[in-house]
Amino acid sequence: MSTEVVVSEETRPSATWKSRLRALAVELSFPVGLFFFSRLALFLLARVSLLFDPRLHRGPFHQEGLAGLDAFCRWDCGWYAEIARQGYVRPQATNFFPFLPLTARFVSEVTGLGIPESLVLMANVGGLLALVVLYRLFRALEGEEVARVSLLLFMAYPFAFFQSAGYPESWMVFFTALALLLGLRGRPWSAALALGFGGLARHLSLVAGLGLLFQQLRSRGGGWRAWFQRDLFALALPLVMVSLYFLFLGRRFGDPQLWWKVRDSEWAGAWAGLVNWWRGNWAPEVNLYVAMSFVPGVGALLLARHRRWWTLAAFGIPLMLVLWSVGLVGLGRYSAAVWPAFLPLGAWLSRQPALRGPMVLGFALFQGMLVFLFVHSYPIN
Repeated sequence: MSTEVVVSEETRPSATWKSRLRALAVELSFPVGLFFFSRLALFLLARVSLLFDPRLHRGPFHQEGLAGLDAFCRWDCGWYAEIARQGYVRPQATNFFPFLPLTARFVSEVTGLGIPESLVLMANVGGLLALVVLYRLFRALEGEEVARVSLLLFMAYPFAFFQSAGYPESWMVFFTALALLLGLRGRPWSAALALGFGGLARHLSLVAGLGLLFQQLRSRGGGWRAWFQRDLFALALPLVMVSLYFLFLGRRFGDPQLWWKVRDSEWAGAWAGLVNWWRGNWAPEVNLYVAMSFVPGVGALLLARHRRWWTLAAFGIPLMLVLWSVGLVGLGRYSAAVWPAFLPLGAWLSRQPALRGPMVLGFALFQGMLVFLFVHSYPIN
């Protein structure tokens, strides 16, 4: 049975290396330009706001001088900074997976930058790579116009600034998008390898394995025979790679399940869901997280409308359901990482030119307000 490849790589054997380089530059111009424009706006906002008011809402309550990259290392970034400096010393830190702190530690030793700055720098490297891959994937599925609008909407989403902060969300987006792109191109083992690194950045990346499984079954026509194929074993590779972290915890703390156990004690509130929100009295920012999460939530559900989106739906819909079930306190930044949801939203917005500018601008201004609160250490985390 022939293998269906939804997204094929463009090949031009007769093209010279110069023409290929020009074509690549044209392709990268939009996502790279969008990245640098958005980061310039975010970091300029942080610097100016902390210049006029250097006080922080939460200790040390004062920001010395102008804000730099470290202004985007707040809240949980402190945990990653601790891990990067001294490794996994406290059991509570095991809830934070190792890819970001390890790479930031390497960057700090090579460049001489401080750990907070290295964490933010690495997060932005992941953000740049993520935009490039998302643009290529969205363009292959829906064309250039929809890809551009979807990327604009993704970057303007109010909590998307966490892709610029010292968190692993940007690497989760990059590795899961790369995995699904490779899976759609019929490269299951490369896709599984990319997803393994995503799991080491944030374990929820492994939900994208459902998309890879769906694509493999779909490419072989479905049916029971599709389950008996060699490439399905590739899906075990991400689990093996993430298990290396658990083996490390077993050697370091004597308990490979420690990250899960501290979740029940130290991080119980962080694993609440919409049911807990409905029954409880939560802080105003949590109510904001819930309200805004329905933007990618609706987008994720819309992925089921077209067959060409179903591989992305097999990742986006389950991820959104997981976040609504156990991700309440971090639902803002978590929902910003549900990148498949922004493809159907972008497809719809591309057909509404009168709404495109106001919606993107409105989201961006709202994001700016949240950035102001975040860099001043208000509880936006």
